[in-house]
Amino acid sequence: MAGQQQMQVERLEQLVGRFRFASIIAVIASALGSLLMFVIGGVKVFLAYSSYLGAALADKGGMKDSANVAIDYMVQAIDAFLIAVVLMIFGGGIYNLFIREISSPEPGAKHIVGIRKISQLKRVLAELVIVILMVKFLEEALHNLGSYRWEMLILPAAVLMMAIAVRVLRLKEL
Repeated sequence: MAGQQQMQVERLEQLVGRFRFASIIAVIASALGSLLMFVIGGVKVFLAYSSYLGAALADKGGMKDSANVAIDYMVQAIDAFLIAVVLMIFGGGIYNLFIREISSPEPGAKHIVGIRKISQLKRVLAELVIVILMVKFLEEALHNLGSYRWEMLILPAAVLMMAIAVRVLRLKEL
């Protein structure tokens, strides 16, 4: 009787162990999303160059305006690249945590993005979200030059609180 229960438990463990491969959907979707965001970032950089150089080659007097447009595109490109990196790290972390074999055949085998624990993945993603929000604030500040309102302080205050929370959690891990 005990042997039969042990076999049932082992079968259940095997089934649950195989279910972890369903996370490949998250890995593939993250990789595709990351690729898309890299393309979007590249297009934004191209638009920045074309808007600035287009005005320069046309010999227009609005170089300052075209420079502002180029800066806006570059900030948007930074934002897109950061999101691409977040998706890449997320996908690599999920791969390391759930799909990659726990016991690697080689002792010095490298892990994708170096994520070995879910707490590491959460911390890295939180830090990247903070950076993305800082870039978003920069984007908003550039759009509202000269017409600042007190409501604009909400985003940097939220970023500050998130940064403090991540720092406290990091200290707690030590």
